[in-house]
Amino acid sequence: MHVAILLYPGCIFFEIALAAETLAGRCTLSYYTPDGEPHHASNGATLAPAGDLSALKSASLQAVLVPGGDPRSLMLPVPRASEPLRAQAAAGALVAGICAGNLVMAGAGLLVGRRGTHNYTAEHAPAEKIAATRHFWDGMQFVRADLVQDGPLITAQPWAYRQYAAAVARTLGVLDEREARDLETYVARRSYGEPFGSPRIPAPSVNGEAVR
Repeated sequence: MHVAILLYPGCIFFEIALAAETLAGRCTLSYYTPDGEPHHASNGATLAPAGDLSALKSASLQAVLVPGGDPRSLMLPVPRASEPLRAQAAAGALVAGICAGNLVMAGAGLLVGRRGTHNYTAEHAPAEKIAATRHFWDGMQFVRADLVQDGPLITAQPWAYRQYAAAVARTLGVLDEREARDLETYVARRSYGEPFGSPRIPAPSVNGEAVR
């Protein structure tokens, strides 16, 4: 199984990091950049790509993951990733966006006639960003949800990176339902609750001094 991750200047690697970690070892992961040049990731790492947008268009893939961040390098003056994303979707690949990755998908026309979510709304974005991106969402049925899957398309909010990783892995058959649910709920199941020093759980003290 071959999965591509589309990286671009301004993207946030963290948003797809858990998905990549979950798929690694069970899939072949390949990174692609707009020009095929190494990507200097938001976490400080430098990643060697398998190719550029043309190579992404022609690759034999089961999925393409698109992180968010600042997508202007892909979207202006015209959406540059449209052809490869449309080609992969037409070939039956899962296309999964998170945060501004949803906008990249919308720019490719993949969300017309589909249900999806995004955070370019009055609840989360300033008026100028809403106005600048409004036309990209024409034809999409907006769902106020952390994650929406409509067939082979996934759109997710930036805070839903666990749900995103679980949905991608489940759809590709990398995780079964129980494993995907465990991945999605890991923090809630393992958390001790509020941190030491919170009003309800005071920090331990030694000789009257709080230990933090």
